[in-house]
Amino acid sequence: MLPEQFSATERRMFRKALQGARRRARKKNLPFCLDIPTIRDVFTKQNGNCFYSGIKMNIVKNQNNQLHDEFKMTIDCIDPNLGYSKENVVLCLYCINSFKQRMKKDQMFDICIKMLEHQKSNIQ
Repeated sequence: MLPEQFSATERRMFRKALQGARRRARKKNLPFCLDIPTIRDVFTKQNGNCFYSGIKMNIVKNQNNQLHDEFKMTIDCIDPNLGYSKENVVLCLYCINSFKQRMKKDQMFDICIKMLEHQKSNIQ
């Protein structure tokens, strides 16, 4: 999906995601060097899929009556200490970003592997 093909609602949601990231950067005193075209480019480069899982992301919340949409697109800092720059951000599912919090991606992956190993050992 090319950036000019996004609907007005989708463009508004990109702006909201960017505003939320800017607010978090200010609150945590982190650098912020993003704009809407950059976020749309990242979305297009990732084919609308979560960077970490490959699952298709919703730009717009799937159900308006839900507080959160686990599959909604969020902006994540690969290394939380480096802030919001084009080189340090990816788009991912809300549920994964909530799980990752301030971990680096390698820490998150290590936990995921341990969770899978633990589940496999409990099934047998």
